[in-house]
Amino acid sequence: MLPIVRFLRLPQPSRPSVRPQFQPCAAVTRTPRYVHSASKPNISELLTTSEDENVWIKRRPLPTTTSIKYTIPTDPYLLADKFQRMEREGKVDDAVAIVMQTKTVCQSQVLWNLVIDAYAKKGRLSRALRASTEMRRRGFRPTQTTFTALLKACALCDGEKSLAMAESIYRSIEDANVEPSIIHVNTLLSVYQHKHKVQPILNIYNSLPANGPMAPTLTTYTILLSALRRELIMRIDELKNEPLEPSAQKGEKKVRVDRRSAHIKKNMRQVFDNLMLAWYSYADDAVRRIDNADADDTTPLHIDAHIVNIVLKSCHAVYGINRALGRKGLKIAEQVYGMDKSLHAGDSEGTAQPPTSKDNPTPLAARICRSESRKPSESMSKFNTINIDTIDLVLELCKRDQEPTKAIRFWQSLENHFPADLEPLRSNFTERIDKFRGQMPWNNKPTPKKE
Repeated sequence: MLPIVRFLRLPQPSRPSVRPQFQPCAAVTRTPRYVHSASKPNISELLTTSEDENVWIKRRPLPTTTSIKYTIPTDPYLLADKFQRMEREGKVDDAVAIVMQTKTVCQSQVLWNLVIDAYAKKGRLSRALRASTEMRRRGFRPTQTTFTALLKACALCDGEKSLAMAESIYRSIEDANVEPSIIHVNTLLSVYQHKHKVQPILNIYNSLPANGPMAPTLTTYTILLSALRRELIMRIDELKNEPLEPSAQKGEKKVRVDRRSAHIKKNMRQVFDNLMLAWYSYADDAVRRIDNADADDTTPLHIDAHIVNIVLKSCHAVYGINRALGRKGLKIAEQVYGMDKSLHAGDSEGTAQPPTSKDNPTPLAARICRSESRKPSESMSKFNTINIDTIDLVLELCKRDQEPTKAIRFWQSLENHFPADLEPLRSNFTERIDKFRGQMPWNNKPTPKKE
């Protein structure tokens, strides 16, 4: 008998709040997630590693000779600038060799963080660790950027001990008198994501506070949903590879096949439920932070097309096995982008009437965009509210579910709330939208016979 995969629930905050338009699915129960305390959370307690585990990794020495002769600046700022230029040219080892040849007075914390980050981007963990050792040896104390780069190196390294090393590095942040940040948490989560470890991601997420600088960010939710989606795909592939022909089996062998298939389906359903719980927690947090924008220093949550696409792709993946679960993708699309319900079947030309607030509540993405427009920031430009993949996934889900009316309502809502985002993408979907319009109920009515 196969063991059932069990994940921790991803519940909503325990404090009282009213969010009528963002209710979770009826079949999902959600319990309090956030733990409120007056003191700062002890981040080092989020992870536990066996003391007997050997996490030592051999530190490869840094290069000290260059392939060709270079001029070596003596000013720390110019030296850091030269290092960055050489890194962009792909000459990392030569750039590091120049640093090793310079005197300590010509170096800086910024320079050594650049060295560590350069190796981290390539997943060269042993070199990154050695660079951090050389940094401390020269009297430069590690900073928040140092630990972020080291954790990034662990995430991109394929070594067997990189995960244990990441946990060790994370625990040592406070020992180095460095204040842990949500960036460190997210980088550690990315390590678990690359190593395909879902449970530790859920454990850390459930331990984060609801408010303040250590509250989950968009990156936190993206990593969480990506990890759950990958786990869901693994369960679906496992189910597809299972011989599902019980009629060809006989006796005890048939019973074993049926039981195994039932266990796999149950595992898949549990993973999908956790994925939906993660999404609704994200949506609830986004709304709450809009309402409390001026109350604390909690980072606001943006609506990024990438995180929406993760959920929509998950619904597509599960649709062929469980249609009811797959159709939840349409609910997500309506929650985020809206569906113009003022479009009535009695409208013979298929045009929309002026929407009413009662029938068409403001979509989540539009609400967040309006709040951002009041307080613009540089981070807003990094996110796309909707992209071509998002529209394609929603329209394809409408096609699979034979819902042309929802496709037109979704498109009309985009035109009402996101005209600027839709305009450059409009030409890619004109033909499909026209086809959906042709399938609308009023176009299928029989033509009255002339007497």
